[in-house]
Amino acid sequence: MKKSALLYVSDLPRVSELGEELLLIYDEVLPKKSAAFKKWMQQFDLHYPVKAGEQLKSVDKFPGHIARLVKLCEQTSSRHLTVVVAGGGSVGDFGGFVASVLKRGVNLVQMPSTWLAAIDSAHGGKTALNVGSAKNQIGTFYPASKIVLSRALLMAQPEARAFEGFGELLKIALISGGPLWSSLAKEFEVNASILWKHLAKAIDAKNRVVSKDPEEKSGHRHILNLGHTMGHVLEVYYQLPHGIAINYGLDFALRWSLHKRIMTQAEYQKFHRLPLAGYLLSPLRDELMGTRSAVLKDFRQLLLSDKKKTASETLRFIFLKKPGHCLVREVTVDEVLIEVCRQKEEELNG
Repeated sequence: MKKSALLYVSDLPRVSELGEELLLIYDEVLPKKSAAFKKWMQQFDLHYPVKAGEQLKSVDKFPGHIARLVKLCEQTSSRHLTVVVAGGGSVGDFGGFVASVLKRGVNLVQMPSTWLAAIDSAHGGKTALNVGSAKNQIGTFYPASKIVLSRALLMAQPEARAFEGFGELLKIALISGGPLWSSLAKEFEVNASILWKHLAKAIDAKNRVVSKDPEEKSGHRHILNLGHTMGHVLEVYYQLPHGIAINYGLDFALRWSLHKRIMTQAEYQKFHRLPLAGYLLSPLRDELMGTRSAVLKDFRQLLLSDKKKTASETLRFIFLKKPGHCLVREVTVDEVLIEVCRQKEEELNG
C-alpha cells in the first residue's frame, strides 16, 4: 500500500499544488463557518457539497450521489482528476470511497476538518459506507496520495470538538505507549492546542500500526479497535459523537482488562492517578450501561452486526496490559453482555 504524504500547513494549501483537474467534495457547513474556506473553495472548478453524518455513508443513497458526481466530472480525465475531500470522518469516508470507484479510481487528497478525522480516520487508507445501522460494512483500502493538516481549519472548530477528538488521541496513545504516551500522560487539560501539539506523533503512531498490516490480513491492525467494541454499541444506541463513544469504550475495555487480570491492579491504579484520567468518561457513572433485558437485547443485536466478528457470535476484543501492549482475544457476544452486567453490579456495590 502506498504511503500518504503528510502536509502540515498554517492556513489552507495552495490549490495549484493539489492537482491538475480538481473536484472538491466538502462539508457544506465549512464555507458557512469560515470566510477563508469560502474564498479558498472558489478556486475549484468542480464542487460537491455534502451534509456530514452517518446518513451520508448510507449505501442506499450512494447511487444518487455517484450519478450526480459522474455527470459533474464527465469532462474530466481519470488520469488527471484529483478528488479533494474537506470534512470530518463521514465526509472523508464517503469522499475516499468515491475516489476509489469513480472512473475506476482517481487521485485522492484528504483535508480533515475535525480532530477525529485529523487524528484517526483520514489515515490508514480505509473508506467506508454503512448498510442500515451496521457501520462500515462496505469499503475499500484506498490511501490518499496526500493528507493536508491545516492548523487554521482545525482550530476553527468549536472547542467542544477537541474533547471528541481526545477519545481517539487517548486510544492511539494507549496502543502506542512510548514517547506519545509519556508526553500525553503529563497533560493536565484537553483543548485544541493540546491536540495540535500531539497530532504529528499520533499520526505517526497510527501509521506504524498500519504499515505492519496495511489491509488487515495479519491481524496486527486489529489493535486499532481498542475501545471500539462497546464504543460502537453506545455510539449507535445513544446517538453519541464517535470520539465520545470511544472514550466510554476505553473505560469499558480497561475495566474488563483488569477483571481478566490482563492488566494488573497496580497498572490500573497508575493510570487513574494521572491528571489525564479525569478526562476518561465512564458509561457506568453516566448510566449508559443498562442491564434491562430490552437494552441488553438491543446491545446484543448491535454486537452481532459488528464487523470485527470472527464467527456467528464471536468477535475480536482488544484488551490492554499496559500502554504500548495490547492483546487481541476472541470473545463471544454473550461474554461481552455478561461483562456489561458485571461492571454494572460492581459499580452498584461500590
